[in-house]
Amino acid sequence: MDTAVRFPTTPKAVKAHALKLSPRMNVEKAFQAIMRNCLDQIEANETGVVKYRDVESLHQMRVGLRRLRAALGMFDDALSLPLALRAELDWLVAQLGPARDWDVLAGSTLPAISGSVEALAPLVPVQLAAADKANALHAAAGEAVGSERYQDLIGHLERWLDERAWRAMQLPADRARLKMRIADFAKGILEKDQQRLLKRGRKLKQADPEARHRVRIAAKKTRYAAEFFASLYPRKTVRPYVGALASLQDELGLMNDASVAASLLGQLSEGDAALAEGAAFVRGYLAGRAAQGDGKVRKLWKRFVPLRAPG
Repeated sequence: MDTAVRFPTTPKAVKAHALKLSPRMNVEKAFQAIMRNCLDQIEANETGVVKYRDVESLHQMRVGLRRLRAALGMFDDALSLPLALRAELDWLVAQLGPARDWDVLAGSTLPAISGSVEALAPLVPVQLAAADKANALHAAAGEAVGSERYQDLIGHLERWLDERAWRAMQLPADRARLKMRIADFAKGILEKDQQRLLKRGRKLKQADPEARHRVRIAAKKTRYAAEFFASLYPRKTVRPYVGALASLQDELGLMNDASVAASLLGQLSEGDAALAEGAAFVRGYLAGRAAQGDGKVRKLWKRFVPLRAPG
């Protein structure tokens, strides 16, 4: 007889599962498949966020939300989410975003710095204060995801998607777009996204944080589109393109994390002399690291520029 004590384990955070589109699909069917894929990722991470306050589950839920909003933006010329639902999505993003920002500071940025420099006593209270802030925001995010408001939002999104409620508000031209082959539609989206990214990327040399952020957002949207439509194209074409985008996005993300961290540290130390020295040290350290990151970003950009979007 097995008498071992068993303890419940934290559920694993759920990433987006592979999306398979058929070239024979029309735009409407493909939109439903993409939205379903995003909603599945969001809903699969609910327990981790609500019950376990799991950092990675929160991150993956946010990724699912970003993918969903990117998909809505891609198809906005053919159909639109009602304004009330858009407002509720904005509310959910606002509940999760601050917790994730403080998670990165407390769980990644500060430990990396403390591990790479000699012991610095003033850093300890900063780490403790950041962890307290992250924990409080995690609790708030968990309450939001566990709320009736969240359940209403997900229920309305599900019904809107399953019942194709956008049809009631469409003009004939919109209906015609939804009947297009998805391969033709995807080609236009990917070309448009690439042109926007190339235009913004021209300003990367010695760019300020705001300009880098704009490039990062464009890279992220371009990557999501390429991943959504990846099954429509040969793997040998898609993989190098998505890989180059992912590397560029990741490095720009690290630089953005440093910029956000500097802002959060300013909030943390404002009016608290005990945190001022450690916060100032970290901000200076991050500024120096950001300068080093510029060179790496430019190399990754040069690797991406010659590539062409699938299709």
